[in-house]
Amino acid sequence: MGYILGVSVMAAASLAVQLLAIILVILTRPRPRPLLWAFWLSALGLNVAIGFAFLLVFRSQGTILGTTATSVPGGVYVAIGCIAVAAALFASTKRGRELIGRELEKGLAPSEPDDSVSGRLKAKAGGVKSRAEDSLAAGSIAIAIVVGLFMAAPTPFQLTAVGEMVRQDYSFPLQLVLLVVVSLITYVVVEIPVLSYALRPATTAARVAAFAAWLDANKIQAAAALAAVIGVALIVKGLVF
Repeated sequence: MGYILGVSVMAAASLAVQLLAIILVILTRPRPRPLLWAFWLSALGLNVAIGFAFLLVFRSQGTILGTTATSVPGGVYVAIGCIAVAAALFASTKRGRELIGRELEKGLAPSEPDDSVSGRLKAKAGGVKSRAEDSLAAGSIAIAIVVGLFMAAPTPFQLTAVGEMVRQDYSFPLQLVLLVVVSLITYVVVEIPVLSYALRPATTAARVAAFAAWLDANKIQAAAALAAVIGVALIVKGLVF
C-alpha cells in the first residue's frame, strides 16, 4: 500500500505545474470559490470514473493496451529521472537561464502569419485556447468545468497504482477506497487552496497574490526546482521499487 501512496504523490507532482497555473488564474478572479469547486469536482469526478473503468479491465484481464498490471521497468523511471535532473541542473546555471529566457521571449513574440494548413489549424487552436483562458479569467463556471474535465485524464503513475492494487489482490471495496485516495492525492494542489480559501479567504488571497508575483519573477528557477524533485523521485522509484 505504501507503494501505491508513493506513486500517487508522483502523480500529483507530474500535474503540479499545470494545476498551479490554472489555480493561480482562478484565485485571482472576483469570485474564485465557485470556480475552484467546479474545477476540482469535475476533474476529480471524471478521474475517479476513468480510474474505475481501468480497474475493472485490470481485474478482468490483467492487462491494458498490451501492458500488464505490474509496474513499469525501473530503468525507464531512472532514465526519465536523469533527464529531468539534467534539465534542472542546466536551468539552475546562469547560462541556462539566459538561453531558456531567450527561447521564452521568442515563443511569446508575435510571429509571421502561416498560410499553410498546419499553420491555420495551429492558429485556430490557439484562438480557441485563448478564448477559453479569457472565459476562465472572466469567471465562467462552465469553462472551469470543461478545464477540469480536460485535466481529469489519469497519469501513468495512477495507472501503475491501479495495476498494483490488482496485483496485490486487494478486496474490491478496498480497491475502490484506494482509487478515490489516489485521485485525492493527485489533485492535492487544488484541494489545498479549496480548503484554505474556504477557511481563511482574506489570508489566502494575499498569499496567492504574493506567490504569483514571486513565480512571475522566478518562473525558470521554480520550474527547475520542480523538475529536480520529480527527477530524483523517479530515480529513487526506479532503483528501489
